[in-house]
Amino acid sequence: MIVKKNITSLKFSDALSPLDGRYFLKLQDLASYFSEKTLFYYRLLIEIKYLFFLSEKKLIRKIEENEKIFFEEILKNFNKKEFLKIKKIEEKINHDVKAVEYYLKEKLEKTSASDLVGFIHFGLTSEDINNLSYSLMLKNFQEKKLIENLTKLIEKIKEMADEFKDIVFIGRTHGQKAVPTTLGKEFLNYYYRLEKQRRKIEVFKFEGKLNGAVGNFNALKLAFPKENWQKLSAEFITQLNLKPNLYTTQILFYDNYLDFFQMIYLINGILIDFSINIWHYIMLEILVQRKKEKEIGSSTMPQKVNPINFEQTEGALGLANAMFNFFIQKLTHSRLQRDLSDSIIRRFFGEALALTILGWQSFFSGLDKIYPNVDFLKKEMEESYEVLTEAIQIVLRLKKDSKGYEKVKKLVRGKKLQKKDYLEILKVLGLIDNKKLKNLAPEKYL
Repeated sequence: MIVKKNITSLKFSDALSPLDGRYFLKLQDLASYFSEKTLFYYRLLIEIKYLFFLSEKKLIRKIEENEKIFFEEILKNFNKKEFLKIKKIEEKINHDVKAVEYYLKEKLEKTSASDLVGFIHFGLTSEDINNLSYSLMLKNFQEKKLIENLTKLIEKIKEMADEFKDIVFIGRTHGQKAVPTTLGKEFLNYYYRLEKQRRKIEVFKFEGKLNGAVGNFNALKLAFPKENWQKLSAEFITQLNLKPNLYTTQILFYDNYLDFFQMIYLINGILIDFSINIWHYIMLEILVQRKKEKEIGSSTMPQKVNPINFEQTEGALGLANAMFNFFIQKLTHSRLQRDLSDSIIRRFFGEALALTILGWQSFFSGLDKIYPNVDFLKKEMEESYEVLTEAIQIVLRLKKDSKGYEKVKKLVRGKKLQKKDYLEILKVLGLIDNKKLKNLAPEKYL
């Protein structure tokens, strides 16, 4: 019997994290970027590419084409079964990177490449493998998932800005009615903010380091004293399409990753702001949500259509940003040349980024549900002529009336005005013959 994969499946019932439970179907493809198996794949990739590099630089013997094919098959065939083999080695020795080295050595035994076993992980420290692996994981996510999702969201916002460009409504400053704006303009504000960050994300380069136990190439220089290891290290890292960082301790300083996370932190903050504003527009009835026939808004109040997508966006991105904030707080420092307090933390990079994608997806879904409440906006315009008093005091200033603002304030502060009230004020101020003011209406004051 084939079990249909859905949210009711037992697969999700015992998940510790909601990312692997409730939200699994929305985020399942992220496992290919941040799972433990993916991390081990990249570690294996780096070890093999490093071996090839040593051969290319004639520091070890030439690796024949048939041997290269053999190594490439190891990577091609790396699946859950092979991953578990490495984990079994790790259980015995309690070291994940060394387990990759031993796994690869076992693969080479009884092959023509068995004489290369001693050069696997040659002169390196675990962090040489780890930092390059994490950089490639993040780079892959940046290029194939993050930019794609962000671009899709930004294009949606731009499309709605164009669609709503002629929808005039009463603006709010300090939560109070202010001069009019358009719905399109308010959406365009967010498009502009997000597009600036997208351009930065698009050109961002991840760094890498390969320089040994304290960052000084000690073992490599001992083995091959005539080689320029700074130059060789930079060349190897560049071949991985990463940016070389030649001045480190045992670890690649996290400043580079934190730059990346800060950009996402800012994007998330912008979207939280947008979500809160849309929530208020829905509350004020400026925007309305489309109803889905089978959805329930409240377990007790049948009439409700709740803005849940924007609330979920606010929660998911707030949680993601709390994690990014902690990364920034903690990973800016490391004890002397190395301590392991960062090791557990970077394993949660994927969780913070998954929460980010979840929030972006929820926001996109929310945008699909909203549309302007045209009848309400028209009625509100007719009842909000007080927003035109800015125009009145500006005209008085142009007439060199130094008390123009104060005169208008005395007549209107805290009051609501309809058209007849507005025209009466023009009479009192001697401006009833001013055609520009007399013909002005809230929807025209833009």
